Formats: sequence, structure tokens, C-alpha cells
Amino acid sequence: MSHNIENVSATKRKISVTIEAAEVSKTIDGTIREYGKNLSLNGFRKGKVPASVIEKRFSDEVYNYATENLINSTINKIFDEEKIRPVSRVNFEDKEDAQKLTRGSDFAFVCSFEVLPEIDLPKDFSEYSVKVESDEVTEEDIENFTTQIRRSMATLEDMNEDRYPMDGDVLLVDVEGSYEGNPVPGMGAQNFLMQLSDNKDATNKEIDALVRTAKAGEEVKGTMVCPDDYANAEMRGKTIDIKIKLHKIHKQILPEFDDEFAKKVGFSDLETLKQTIEAQVKHAKSAQVRNKAQQQLLDSITEKFDYELPESMVQKALSNYMMEARNHLGQQNMDPEEMLKAIASLKEDGQEIAKRQTKAHVFLLAVAFRENISVSGQEVDMYVRQLAMETRQQYEQVRDHVLQAGMVGEIQERIMAGKALDLIFEQAKHEQA
Repeated sequence: MSHNIENVSATKRKISVTIEAAEVSKTIDGTIREYGKNLSLNGFRKGKVPASVIEKRFSDEVYNYATENLINSTINKIFDEEKIRPVSRVNFEDKEDAQKLTRGSDFAFVCSFEVLPEIDLPKDFSEYSVKVESDEVTEEDIENFTTQIRRSMATLEDMNEDRYPMDGDVLLVDVEGSYEGNPVPGMGAQNFLMQLSDNKDATNKEIDALVRTAKAGEEVKGTMVCPDDYANAEMRGKTIDIKIKLHKIHKQILPEFDDEFAKKVGFSDLETLKQTIEAQVKHAKSAQVRNKAQQQLLDSITEKFDYELPESMVQKALSNYMMEARNHLGQQNMDPEEMLKAIASLKEDGQEIAKRQTKAHVFLLAVAFRENISVSGQEVDMYVRQLAMETRQQYEQVRDHVLQAGMVGEIQERIMAGKALDLIFEQAKHEQA
């Protein structure tokens, strides 16, 4: 067997392979033996059908299997010998017209694929620094988390008082957004429940402020600036008209935070619940601080490097982004035609986001490969179990989907990238923010 590797670009490779006739015949013979092990034909015992009969009667199947097996084994051997790590599917040239193996003849094929670009990585990352915020937990952090738990079991009481909405109230409203007299896709909801907050950094602060000027049964009008991350890119930054109809004001009745409440949520007593809450808040705060610092560090490092990105990885990231956008817009009961327009407007933003994500992922994989970072089967299994918990699905269903969709390699890459980022973060200098 002989092969030639062509560097088409920094991320593209083409391999031309020629396999000698003797190896072709050997592969055909081996495939016939495997095919005949459990074969039964009239006049022959199971597994005892002569090779010549099998080759004649089942020629198409045997030669298809032999061709596929020889190509796969040859490609894998070349990858091992040349230490090549493809990051895309292997595509075969002229696949539609590809010839099957022929006894006594050489067999040749050409395939192409993408690889990671070569990056001149630093020896280590000790020259880089990152500001890390304090992960100290405050009483306010614990109180906020406790309130969230209590709100999850709260009841609503209709307010019949003649008053304006206040912090903590849960309102039943209709919201309608329009621009130059036309409805704004995704900026409308009927019988929508919203809770007022004293958080001055609330996302919908204009709507929050406007609805506070109405009493139950009243309709109010105002304006708001469409946010920079709004789904329809064409509407971002534009001032739109808002109309709100306030149907009802509900007062949220929080349960008492006592031993009875602790038992309702699965704890033996209130003290045990408090200890668990404090531990969870500490863990969440520490993870949040670390994740934020790691992302800032990664951004600061990768912006200093310039390298070609594998197009297949960019397209995969874009596909994931657009799928999430479709799911998000689909939950807003948008008109199908308007939803298609909104999705189309997001594609340009999606391209840039996909490129940034791919650039970071490629860098981390380059570090992981250099450092010989590996991933065990147990780690993949733990990742799948965590995914099942987050999506509230049965572990077996998620596992089967991962296997059927061929996602194991993708999951391994994600875990490798995460380990590489941990390594970079540990080597970098940490400064107090």
C-alpha cells in the first residue's frame, strides 16, 4: 500500500491511496470467510458453504463489504502512522462512481478531510494573567437563593385593592409591541404572568416601569428601545411602541421558612435545609466566578493568535446556534412567516458567534493534544448523566441518542477542551478583581 498526503490548506488534507492487487485479493478472501461463518444454504451445513459458491452467489454484498472494510482499515492505519486527527468527516472523491474491488487488480481512492491548524502555542501560560472576583458568599446571596426556593412553592392571592402594582406582585398582562404601526415579531404576549422586582438592572425595565402606572383593568402605552440581543436583528436599537393591558394583580404568598417547609422539600428539619442551601450557594458562586474568569482569560489569549478555522467546525457551531434560535423563537408563538424572517436576520450574527466559538475550541483542542489530555469512558458517561439531569430526560434515552447520533467523539472533545481550559487557568497568574 502506498499513499500521498497533500496539504491543500492549513486545515485541509487530501490523501491519495493505492493498494496492491495481492492485498485486494487477501481482503476479498477474508471477507468471504467472515460472510460464510453463519451462512446456511441448501445442500451445505451451516458455515461450510465453499468460498467459490459464496463469491458467485453473493458477489455484490461480499465485494461491497470488502471494499468498505479495506478503505476503512487503510484510512485508520494511515491516520495512526501519520498521527493525523481529522476534525471533520472523511469525504471520498467520485464516491458515486467509485469502483468495487477487483481480484488481480490494484485499488485506488482519494479522500479529503479537515484537521486542526498548527498553532505556535506558548510553552506554558504563566505569562498571562486574569482578574478573579471574590467568591465569598454574602448573607444576601443566601437570602436570595432561599427566597427562590420559597417562591417555587408560593401561592397567588387575587388583590381586589384599588392600587398600583408593587414589588413582588405577580401580574396577568397582555403585551403588544409595534414599530411604525406594524407588530414587532416576538414582542407580544397574551395572558402573560410577570413578577415585579426591585432589581434595577431588570431586563425589561421599561415594561416594568410602564406597567406600574396601571391599575387592574387599565391599559397603558409607552415606548422602549429594542435590546441589542433581540432575536430579530433588524429591530435592535430601534424605539418601539408598547401597549400593556393589566388584567389582574396577584400578591405572592410565600410559605413560612420553618421545619414544616423543610420537610415538604425533602429535608429532615430546617437546620439541615439551611446548611444545604449555604453549601449550594457557595458551590454556585465559586463556579460562576471561575467560569467568568476562565472565559475572560481565554478571550484575552486567543485574540493574540490568528489561525485558519476548519470550515466544518464553524458550520457545526452555526448549526447549533441556529437550532437554539429556532427553539427559542418557537416558544414565543410567533407567526411562522415572521419567525423565518427573524431566523434569517440572525444568521449573520450567528456566523460571527460561530467563528468566535470555533476559534476558542480549536485553541483548547490544540492545547489538549499537545498535553496528551485524554478522556475516559467513565467521564463520557458522567457527562451524559449530567446532560440527562439538565434536560430532565431519562439517562437511558439520552445515552441511546448519543450513541445513535455518533456524538461520543464530540462529547470527548468538549471534555478535553474543558480540561485544557482548567490547565490554562491554573498556570495563569490570578489577580484580585
